[in-house]
Amino acid sequence: MIKKDYLSEKHLMFSFPEERRFSFLVAREVRKELDSLPLLRDMKITFNMDTIHFVDSQGFDFLVTMAKEAESCRYEFEMIHLLPEVVELIRLLHLEEVLGTGPTTLKSCM
Repeated sequence: MIKKDYLSEKHLMFSFPEERRFSFLVAREVRKELDSLPLLRDMKITFNMDTIHFVDSQGFDFLVTMAKEAESCRYEFEMIHLLPEVVELIRLLHLEEVLGTGPTTLKSCM
């Protein structure tokens, strides 16, 4: 289950209170929510990852896609409150360049 909150008109935060894994199913649910938005341009999309302990390959595919879309500056994308085990997975997969760096936040398209 995902939770979607508008922090402002142009800032949408997703959180995952009942999830420990960011998997294909979670990514699909988030994509469905994003696709229902009329326009992402100039929006800020934040993923609060404080409950996520593991990201599977499909989850990483989705996160990389989000970061690449953000790089085109259609919108701003950030992940906050990353747990150490997720940061370690990002480093092991050499995705720091794509997803950013930092112990608790990763940002793209600033």
